[in-house]
Amino acid sequence: MKKIILLISTILFALCFTNCKEKTYFKEIVSEKNVNIAMAEFPKDKEDFVITIPFEFNLYLNNFSNIWFVGIYYKKDNRLSMIIDDYVIYDSQTDKAIFSLDRYQYPNYPKSIYLVERKIKISKEDAQKLIEKYNPKTAVENIKSTNDTIPLVSYKKFREDNPKFIEELRRIPDSITFVIQKRKEKKPIQVKAKINW
Repeated sequence: MKKIILLISTILFALCFTNCKEKTYFKEIVSEKNVNIAMAEFPKDKEDFVITIPFEFNLYLNNFSNIWFVGIYYKKDNRLSMIIDDYVIYDSQTDKAIFSLDRYQYPNYPKSIYLVERKIKISKEDAQKLIEKYNPKTAVENIKSTNDTIPLVSYKKFREDNPKFIEELRRIPDSITFVIQKRKEKKPIQVKAKINW
């Protein structure tokens, strides 16, 4: 009898483990990509700067052979953000921009991606302080156009060093939603997760 109970328990555990594994499409990780200082896209004067912050996700889409469409929707401060205008998606391995995951199919989805938030404004004074701390050989005056960026430090390190800044990012919860359409299923799956910054 004990052997039967043990066998049933093992089978149930295996089924639960398999079902749980099947539901994991992505997972946020703390990025090692750089935080940068840049000029705002449409600067009104020489004091319009942004801090670009990467947030990264491991993707497990290649575990599902029946996926044929994946859409990504990012909400910042309770507002749906626009790809390119507000953020850019990159392949973590190649650092190449991805404008849509539609160009990929199973089993060729990227293993990980990172999004770069492009519109977090920062004062010239705060930008200069961060540059002096992380990249003292340059200065905020070296940013003369929207193509110029000054790398600071990995997001992982930035996050450790600047808890108040991270608290402010978390003040209004941000989220990411993956909309996944599988073959032979009428309704897409919507998987939403809070961004932990």
